[in-house]
Amino acid sequence: MNLTPPPDLPPPLEDRWHRVQERLRALPDDTFGPYPRAAETVARVAVCSDFVLSTLLRQPGALLGRLADDQPLSAEQLHSRLRLGQCSEAEALATLRRCRHVEMARIAWRDLAGWSSIETNLADLSLLADCMIESALEYAAGELAPRFGRPVDANGEAESLLILAMGKLGGNELNFSSDVDLVLLYADSIVFKGHSHTRSDEYFRRLGQVLIKLLDQVTADGVAFRVDTRLRPFGSSGPLAVSLPALENYLIRHGRDWERYAYQKARLITGRRHASELFDEILIPFVYRRYVDYGVFRALREMKTSIAQEVARRNLADNVKLGSGGIREIEFIVQAFQLVRGGQSPGLRKRSLLAALERLGAAGLLESGAVAGLGRAYRFLRTIENRIQAMEDRQTHNLPTEPGARSGLAYAMAMSGWEELAAEIGRQRGVVETQFARLAFEERGENRREQLNEEQWAAAWERADLGSVLADTGIEQADAVAEELNALRTGNLYRRMDEPSRQRLADVVARLMPRLSRYRNPSWIVSRLVPLLRAVARRSAYLALLSENPPALRRLLTVAQCSEFLVSQVAEHPGLLDELLDERAFNEPPSRPELERELERIVRLRGAEDLETRLEAMRAFQLGAVFRIALADRLQNLSLMRVSDRLTDTAELILQYALDVACSEQVERYGKPLAGQGDARREAGFAVVGYGKLGGLELGYGSDLDLIFLHESLGEAERTAGPESVDNRVFFARLAQRLINFLSIQTRSGRLYEVDTRLRPNGRAGVLVSSMKAFTTYQTNKAWVWEHQALLRSRAVAGAAGAREEFERVRRLVLTRHVNRSDLNNEIAGMRARMRSELSRSGPGGFDLKQDAGGIADIEFIIDYWVLSRSAEFPDLVEFPDNVRQLEALVRNGLISAERADRVRTIYLALRASVHELALIESDRTVPAGAFSEERAWVRDLWNEVFGA
Repeated sequence: MNLTPPPDLPPPLEDRWHRVQERLRALPDDTFGPYPRAAETVARVAVCSDFVLSTLLRQPGALLGRLADDQPLSAEQLHSRLRLGQCSEAEALATLRRCRHVEMARIAWRDLAGWSSIETNLADLSLLADCMIESALEYAAGELAPRFGRPVDANGEAESLLILAMGKLGGNELNFSSDVDLVLLYADSIVFKGHSHTRSDEYFRRLGQVLIKLLDQVTADGVAFRVDTRLRPFGSSGPLAVSLPALENYLIRHGRDWERYAYQKARLITGRRHASELFDEILIPFVYRRYVDYGVFRALREMKTSIAQEVARRNLADNVKLGSGGIREIEFIVQAFQLVRGGQSPGLRKRSLLAALERLGAAGLLESGAVAGLGRAYRFLRTIENRIQAMEDRQTHNLPTEPGARSGLAYAMAMSGWEELAAEIGRQRGVVETQFARLAFEERGENRREQLNEEQWAAAWERADLGSVLADTGIEQADAVAEELNALRTGNLYRRMDEPSRQRLADVVARLMPRLSRYRNPSWIVSRLVPLLRAVARRSAYLALLSENPPALRRLLTVAQCSEFLVSQVAEHPGLLDELLDERAFNEPPSRPELERELERIVRLRGAEDLETRLEAMRAFQLGAVFRIALADRLQNLSLMRVSDRLTDTAELILQYALDVACSEQVERYGKPLAGQGDARREAGFAVVGYGKLGGLELGYGSDLDLIFLHESLGEAERTAGPESVDNRVFFARLAQRLINFLSIQTRSGRLYEVDTRLRPNGRAGVLVSSMKAFTTYQTNKAWVWEHQALLRSRAVAGAAGAREEFERVRRLVLTRHVNRSDLNNEIAGMRARMRSELSRSGPGGFDLKQDAGGIADIEFIIDYWVLSRSAEFPDLVEFPDNVRQLEALVRNGLISAERADRVRTIYLALRASVHELALIESDRTVPAGAFSEERAWVRDLWNEVFGA
């Protein structure tokens, strides 16, 4: 047996090597013969871990045999060696412990030899614990069966103790020498075969005791795993095992913030058939709020303060877990983001820290640099933690202080010495400290004077006496501001609030008041903000967002100054407060690619498990997108045409996503709709066509969607290819109905769009979905002039590429070759006259911006006539569906002068801008009769010139 020292052994470890060498001589010379790979690394591993060396000396065959097995560790493999069967208790204890020592030594050996990653090591340690717990439970249940019987549910199906893994084990990230944190539960309504007198609480208490003894009792072979059950309801003073209803009742009545962190990693090891009942109905509602939960940050700081005090008291500065910049702070960072966003984004609900960290980066909640830095620090510190513990199989998180131990740890970490290792530890912990401070908002960028001001405001708020402090500030309209806020403080709503919500409201007011003086018309701002504060007062997480994030509060003040409508939107949909966290929303308007990425992000984060989740994801995207567009509109960062472009983009993205969802549902049930015969069969395309404002790229706030639906199927015998085959026409009709339902159904946060399908061929009397052939025939042979006018403002906005292209071809064909121009002037003028009399909303002294003479519709009809009357000679007039670019085409072809087109365009956009303004304050499109008098007169004159008086 070769007992030469490792080639890279540093001088401080030579004495240790000599001791290792002496111990290894106890092994037979041929021990490593069949295991050359282990022979190459035994010297290095044995120097780094006395535990591995001791296990090798006690069980050389078992350990080396396991090392030779390069297959990933599996539950089946472990269970085959942990069958306790009918053995005695002493034999069961010994089997569990010996298996544990061999597997632990194998994991440590592979780690120290560089054969495995830290992720693999943590997963293997967790799997080992899972399997040993399951085997011990099976043995314990067998031991109790003669006296208590076997538990079954009302249907006679076997029941078991529900073992809930917490902490590192719950996240499949167990330490090398960690305790296992367990919560023991059992289902309700259990009976015991042949032992009707057995009580569930007594049985599961006894079962838990036997289980813990099997794992935790110290024998000549040590322990299998130390078991900690103090995370159960009421801790050590509570029952050892509790029923699921008792757990739910406890969490509702007594659950604390730190328990939300604890149960975030909870994972069932046994009794998995109760997973839905436990997680969906009890734990997820407790851990994750349905809204963005910024109240987490105060709890985070309180827990951090408590831990820091404990670290100082126990002198744990060199503790890689609890010390500043340690593993616990990384866990806090990741878990805080999960708790804040996990209620709305199920995709963030990962037990594994590294998996959750990756999701946070993908969602844009943490910058890529922060994700990479925290990931490196976590892997590095967990590796150090495991290697410290693997030295002697001892649970410790403290860096060594003895020089020899320090040299040994540096060698295990492949560093030149302690100085290099200590410097790297400092660097990695520094990364964590920086990110933690940023997350917890401990560095608020506020000076001491501002903080003192906040303390004064907080005291004045408590006294409901803001007026006396306001009088000394010189703030405008001080009395009105004080009256608004004091009414909030003394009202019934405040009296009904719980203490945490009151405290958070006080924090918001205290931070709001010093900033008010920086804005014009502070009474306006406060009068707009108070309804919002009332709306969110009893949902304190939204108050926490504003108190915890000064930039968000500052941006809310900006919103309140520029738009009452936007503040009312936030009050109605408090989730929009989340938009205040992104500074870009205030500096740059959204682009279509950005909106597309945002929809993908929201869908990915919220998950797509069911229809309700998908609908809420679409609605959340729409609310956020329209809010950002309106904000850019009010801050003058976006022109009117760009506002319409972005509102149109939002609708198109929702349409395509909703269509994809509806289509996948239909295909799953009926199969794909096929067209053609034999080898020429192909999938029949489907297109959604937008008319009106959507088709003309002029969508406004709150606009309806005018839609028609077309498909490419031809023959009556064409059917879908699924097991439940139906006629293609039935498939497409149901697809369109499903899409309309998605768009118009009422969700918790409102509906997406009102949908109007009356512009389809033959109107309400026509079929909901037409074939492309039937649509073409109708448009070329039967359509009225007004229908060709409508076609002029149409576009394919969603669906299959081929079907969309075919519609555009048909549209150009109809508008250039099949318009009835013989009486076009009279037809258009007559239609417009009927609209003025039937659709105008103005009364005496008012002007309907859209329908009255000289308004928007007059301009649109004039452009319609100019284009349709000459489109046969100049086909490029119909290339685009919007009024502005059609005006440009008319000028390009010399059909109207540039001066006339510019005047039409200017008036048209001014009138539309006024409609937008009114929509933003949720007002009708009617203005006083004197408004736009000069512009209206000019349009009336143009109308008379084109159509005659």
